Amino acid sequence: MKKILLIISLLLYLISVKAQPFTLDKKFKPVQLKLHKFNPPKEPKAKGRISISEITQTKDTLFYFVKDASIYSPVYVGLQTNGSAGTVDISLHKLSWKKAERQGATDAKGYWQDLFKTENDFGIRVIVKDKPAAYTMMVWVGDEPRMELPSVFKKGGVIINRGNFFKDNLLYIIIAGLVIFVVILFLKLKNKNK
Repeated sequence: MKKILLIISLLLYLISVKAQPFTLDKKFKPVQLKLHKFNPPKEPKAKGRISISEITQTKDTLFYFVKDASIYSPVYVGLQTNGSAGTVDISLHKLSWKKAERQGATDAKGYWQDLFKTENDFGIRVIVKDKPAAYTMMVWVGDEPRMELPSVFKKGGVIINRGNFFKDNLLYIIIAGLVIFVVILFLKLKNKNK
């Protein structure tokens, strides 16, 4: 019975962790930043999904979230003010809006950026002091890298080198065949002499 209660408690905890920070606490009203396919022809390494938003913030704090990041993909978040916004504080959140995983503020030129990896959803909190504050926020999630692994069953494979066995060992096969022939011939002659 204790094991069943422990398993149920663990499942309920995991469900609540997955739901945070974007749906549980009703006092936070985050806006989803939707990612769109991004495939620049001259920069194949920049392929992925992107969201570019021009925002005029009239409240002290705004909350945003991004869905479906992959741990195998790089994530870039950048914020650029128009210069009159003053210092803007930015924080990145994973499990709770109350605890920032990363944080920073715009520099003297009104710019802030961060590059990281994460899994699933993450949140972005933006706090401005001078309102209204106009800024552009960009979120880019790169494509997962595709690595072609060589087959381990072909010649030149990583683990097992499987070439043409008969061609590679022809000399040994001939010697073994001759030895077997001589042994059989010797045994027949020995049995004949008895």
